[in-house]
Amino acid sequence: MTDPEVQLSKIQDPDARAKARRAKQTVNNLLYSLLATAAVVAVMVLVTPRPTTNLVAAVDYKAAAKQAASSSHYPVLAPPLLAKGWYSNSARWNTKTADGVDNWYVGFVGPKNQYLGLTQAYKANPTWTVLQLQGDLVTGSTTIGGRTWGVWQSTTKNNPPKTRDYALVTEVNTGTRTDEVIIYGTASAKEFHQFALAVSQQLKLLYP
Repeated sequence: MTDPEVQLSKIQDPDARAKARRAKQTVNNLLYSLLATAAVVAVMVLVTPRPTTNLVAAVDYKAAAKQAASSSHYPVLAPPLLAKGWYSNSARWNTKTADGVDNWYVGFVGPKNQYLGLTQAYKANPTWTVLQLQGDLVTGSTTIGGRTWGVWQSTTKNNPPKTRDYALVTEVNTGTRTDEVIIYGTASAKEFHQFALAVSQQLKLLYP
């Protein structure tokens, strides 16, 4: 057992007390340094300007549509943007597909992250349509821009809604083939109507 007098001498030893003070001061300095660093980082985060525009580059879908029309000799839709803040995030021509249906796709994103997709299929058929809208059923029809659009809705209520929970479908019979246009997405009913109206008007020009 340690002699109590020895323990007392260690506590009263000036060198031991100085060493303890230095150790405590070192810990305090480290804490102050960490707090100062955290404060500097916080200020930098607050003053660093944030990008106000979308970081995903917009796609020139109209140029892509012209190229697709030139190579395929099909009429290709390129409806105007709904409003300020909307942009196209994807546009592609799909040919030599596994189902044998060539198609054109263009996607649009709105300022509140709304989404609208358009697929224009050539020589489409009912089986192809059902496969595109798996889980959806025809629940009615509506007339927009003088065209009849079938309303397809998902049998499952998803929250948040999926991109193909709601769709509008219209057909164009050229006499030699049946082309089909599908509009789908997560936009509002008003935006769906505006977009379908723009597409209906362009269809009149492309399929006189």
